[in-house]
Amino acid sequence: MAAVLITVKYGKEGGAAVEVLDCILPLDPDASIRGCGFGGILILDTSIDPDRAAETIAGSLSRLVSSAIPVDQLVRSDLSEIEKIAVSRVRVGSKIALRCRRRGHVLPSPKEVERIVGSRLAAIGCVVDLENPDQIVRIEIIGEIAAVSVRPPDRSVFKARALQVNDV
Repeated sequence: MAAVLITVKYGKEGGAAVEVLDCILPLDPDASIRGCGFGGILILDTSIDPDRAAETIAGSLSRLVSSAIPVDQLVRSDLSEIEKIAVSRVRVGSKIALRCRRRGHVLPSPKEVERIVGSRLAAIGCVVDLENPDQIVRIEIIGEIAAVSVRPPDRSVFKARALQVNDV
């Protein structure tokens, strides 16, 4: 089962869940969405490719969804597990940028997580390049779980289109 991390307007998780399922259920009737104990975040579990799901969600007209982040793997919020996933997903020798966002206080600060994981990736030949990376390593820490995603910059986060109402 693949996962997509959905960021939504705080307090609007219920309505956003309906919007997400409205656009995903035609592609995957078994998809489900769940909260994770923090406002503004939902996790979509789906059998379709997470990139396709994230792109579909972002392409839909939504009032409540802010972004969709395809996830390679959900793991415990443990630095060794996060490092293991990141190392297994990056291309050795590639230029990388690390982005970490933390909700809760299970792990050190996001900057410290970026430093630790970046050091591990540097040890396998990756070079940190914040201006022009080949891949973005995105780590979303959500309390006891962490979502790890490694994608090219244009596939890292899909920004949702806002529903626009024309004034008459």
